[in-house]
Amino acid sequence: MADMEERVELNYLLDFYGPLLTEHRQEVLRLYCEEDLSQQEIADQLAITRQGVFDALAKAKKQLTGYEAKLGLVQRHLALTQAAEKCLEALSRVRPSAEDEAALREARQALDAIIR
Repeated sequence: MADMEERVELNYLLDFYGPLLTEHRQEVLRLYCEEDLSQQEIADQLAITRQGVFDALAKAKKQLTGYEAKLGLVQRHLALTQAAEKCLEALSRVRPSAEDEAALREARQALDAIIR
């Protein structure tokens, strides 16, 4: 399970900070996280050694976690999404009057847009 959690976390980091990596590291990480390929499969596909894949993954992970430690964009995104979901849940319990229904619907749509 830890491997799956690591890949999910790496996917978030890749989404936010991927363009800051070299193209080679982006591709290795994409194949590892999104395509769920083993290190040997990545090595075969990219015509590099398994050790090359291991090193690229290690360096990419270190670089991405360093960016997150300094910038915190993933944590902020997750916190914002969670807060928007709580607001949406609270709004679903509100029974508006006829004149308030349009404003409530607009608030729900805005929160949906934040979450998506």
